[in-house]
Amino acid sequence: MTARPRTAFAIYIHKLYSRLMDNRRQLIVDLVSQTQRLTRLAAQATGNATPASAWRLLAILETEGPQRVGALASAVRVSQPALTQLATHLVEQGLVAKGSDPTDARAAVLTLTDEGVTAIADWRAEIGGALSPYFASLTDEDWSHLAATVSLLSSLDKELS
Repeated sequence: MTARPRTAFAIYIHKLYSRLMDNRRQLIVDLVSQTQRLTRLAAQATGNATPASAWRLLAILETEGPQRVGALASAVRVSQPALTQLATHLVEQGLVAKGSDPTDARAAVLTLTDEGVTAIADWRAEIGGALSPYFASLTDEDWSHLAATVSLLSSLDKELS
C-alpha cells in the first residue's frame, strides 16, 4: 500500500469519528433539554409553588451533606445573596439548619434537617404520582430502557462526584 490510501483512509476514519462525536454531543444536549422540560412539567403537574432552586438546594444537601453558602450558591446556580435569602426561608420552614463553619467562623454552613429529608421524599412521591399518567403508554421494554438510562446516569453522577 502506498501512503496516499492510508491518508485517505485516515481522513475517512476521522470524519466518521467526528460525526459520531457530533451525534453523541447532540444526544447529550437533547437529554439535558428533555430533562429540563420534564422538570418543568413536574412542577406544573404538581402545582407545587416551591422554587426549583429550593429543591436543588435541598437535594444537594441530601446527597453531598452540609455545605458552605458560597459553594451552594454556585451549585444551585444563584447569587450568594439570593442563596442567603433562600436559605433564610428554608431555615424558617425548618427544612435546613444554619450553623458556623468549624474551620471559618465567618462562613455559614447549611445542613438538611429531618424535616428537609421528609420534604424531599414527599416532593419526589408527588412528582411520581403527578407524572405517572404521562408515562402510562410505555411498554415493558421502554421501562427497561428508562431504568437502564437512570442507572447509567446515576453511575456517571458518582464518577463525577
